[in-house]
Amino acid sequence: MSEKHKLQYLIELIDDSTEEVRTEVLKELNKYGTSLEQDLLSYSDILNTERMNLLQPVINSIRQKWLINTWESWQNLNDYYDRIESVLSIIAKYQYGIHNKYDLTRILDFITEDFMNRTPYGDELDLAYFLFKEKGISGSKEDYYNPLNSNAVYAIKEKKGLPITLSLIFILIGNRLGYKVFGCNFPGHFLAKVDLDDEIILVDCFNNGKIIYEEEFNSLLNNSHESVRKIIYDDIHPDVIIKRILNNLVTAYSYANDSQNHKLFSDLNNNTPYKSL
Repeated sequence: MSEKHKLQYLIELIDDSTEEVRTEVLKELNKYGTSLEQDLLSYSDILNTERMNLLQPVINSIRQKWLINTWESWQNLNDYYDRIESVLSIIAKYQYGIHNKYDLTRILDFITEDFMNRTPYGDELDLAYFLFKEKGISGSKEDYYNPLNSNAVYAIKEKKGLPITLSLIFILIGNRLGYKVFGCNFPGHFLAKVDLDDEIILVDCFNNGKIIYEEEFNSLLNNSHESVRKIIYDDIHPDVIIKRILNNLVTAYSYANDSQNHKLFSDLNNNTPYKSL
């Protein structure tokens, strides 16, 4: 439970010269609760770099507890798109801070409104052009294994992300507009899939929204295994998408040599039920 009236004294003692005092302070801070990051803002005048470095493990621990306690909430949602958006929101809050100012749902709503105002009679391909050409959102090619590339808020702000992150932004905004935009669980490179006038069109969001028409990919599929054709044409369960996001985070934190987050997301991945259509 948070005790804000004590927080100033705890901050002032966190770099005390006595180890016993520092240990007791850390114990108290670890019990503070999820409001710690927010409450610390009130004491920015006494938070120097050294104290923040000492506080960071406590902040990380509180975020991890919050993530574990919050994670299953998306499993109570029945709507396809709500499940995906909830997971992306949770990941963004975890990586940016539980009380950060960025709200994924509001950001997606704002982009949707912006597109509608600019292109009132647009379609799925107009939306792809808007996001990946006009807005300039594209693949993070130079920093591919940065864990933030799985963060939809980061992808929108920094205009870069993983194929699946960019595709899901496209899908969630498309859903707000009533468009038929879906995921295509292509191995190694997640794609978006558009159903426009009864034609299936693939959109490579990572590569500036490159459009691949049905005639093009069908010609490439002539000599392909039937399983590849099945991946393109079959629907994909949202939980399969969520598992792929988790796998990406496990890999990214491994590359970052972040053992705590690697274990955290590995555990979430192992304990998250797997469903498919």
